[in-house]
Amino acid sequence: MGRMLKKGDSGTNDDEAAERPRRRRNVFRILIASFIIIVVGFALFRVSLRLKLRAKLHAIRAAGYPVTCAELDKWYAMPASAENAADYLIDAFSYYHELDGSQGRQLRSVAKRLQFATPTEPLSEETKALIIQYLTDNREALELLHKGAAIQHSRYPINLSRWVDTGLPHMANIYRGANLLVLEAAWHAENAESQLAGRAIISIFGLARSLSQQPTCVSQYVRLRYQGLAASTLEYVINKTNFTDEQLVNLGLALADAQDRTGIQCGIIGERCTGIDILTMPSIEMSQTIEYIREGLSPSRFGAFVRDLPSPLNTLLGALPFALCKFAGLADMEAINYLNLMDAYIKTTELPPHQRQDTVDAIAAELGAKSKFRILPSELLPAFPWLTTEDIRTIARLRTADVALAIQRYRLATGSLPDSLEELVPSYLDAVPKDPFDGKDLRYKKLDIGFVVYSVGEDGKDDGGVQVSPEETGLYIPTTDLTFIVQR
Repeated sequence: MGRMLKKGDSGTNDDEAAERPRRRRNVFRILIASFIIIVVGFALFRVSLRLKLRAKLHAIRAAGYPVTCAELDKWYAMPASAENAADYLIDAFSYYHELDGSQGRQLRSVAKRLQFATPTEPLSEETKALIIQYLTDNREALELLHKGAAIQHSRYPINLSRWVDTGLPHMANIYRGANLLVLEAAWHAENAESQLAGRAIISIFGLARSLSQQPTCVSQYVRLRYQGLAASTLEYVINKTNFTDEQLVNLGLALADAQDRTGIQCGIIGERCTGIDILTMPSIEMSQTIEYIREGLSPSRFGAFVRDLPSPLNTLLGALPFALCKFAGLADMEAINYLNLMDAYIKTTELPPHQRQDTVDAIAAELGAKSKFRILPSELLPAFPWLTTEDIRTIARLRTADVALAIQRYRLATGSLPDSLEELVPSYLDAVPKDPFDGKDLRYKKLDIGFVVYSVGEDGKDDGGVQVSPEETGLYIPTTDLTFIVQR
């Protein structure tokens, strides 16, 4: 009996000993199979992301738009036979003469104050002397500015194919040219030279139009600012001099041309190419580019540590996070999300202005809520909420100016002011323009002398046509209604 138990024990041990290798082989097979499944699944995941990204890029190209900065540079083009406004404007800048020192600062201050000054207040003799000296010194520049501003198409000689190296040197010159034209308009208005004053205002609009097809958000923001400047100058001048009906019609045409909506889309298209280029570039180049963006803004401790290492170790270590991101497919995921964001922003440009701001803000909020991980630095994420605000504000300035011109034409024809804006339809307006902030008709009110046309502004509150200027409040934007006042 004891011997039988021994045999049984021995058989059990032998069976267990034989089972162990089989178990190990099974575990190994399971691990190998799991590894293969993970690798295949990851490969399918990466392939699907790549195909999805390629499909999106193909759809953009099929619609006739660029997807890389090299394509963007070719896309920013003019009709082959068209004259280039930028040629004349760049020439004008080469003839420009700034007044030195305190005189130059004083003139810049005058040009700024004219946007907020009481229109009936005359210019001082000292100011007049400075302006006439300034205009005389810049006679050649002014003539070329007028010629260039009258040309419809423009393409400045900038290279967008390598966006990080792209400079916009003409921006500072456009600022100088716009101020020069503002002072010219004010001078001619002071001397009751309505034709020349109107010409200067139309040229400010033309100077802004020269940026309308330049595909950067900065360019579009500057364009909007100068359109607003032209409208403010018109408000000043119309209170100083009498325009004929023909002159008012020509100013109205300039206002209508300024309300072209394609400019904002150009800015978005340019931003889209920039993001795509960064997210699809090699890891080392991506790391260097993003560090370039972050440098001096908000460098991370890791970034500072990497920069202190000897080269090429710092280059390789700096590229490591981006190499891992690209390997894991996070760069492709970011690119797809980025393109979806751009599509959403482009669609907002087709909405009525009073619906646009809330929609853009909602997109930005959703982006912030979903973005737990981000490759692109915040400095490169599209800042369309503030660009949209500036766009809507400019629309309000242009529409109130347009209605004011229609009222002036009505007054010239009838000798009195209309009781309501409906009286201007259809002889002077196709319809009463909508307030871009609330979607209702623009407001109009007779004053003791003259009238005011106004928008309720960003707070959506009707303050009865009262505007407190940024100069009074110290804030960057008006805090009440956006007005166009004619006090005569």
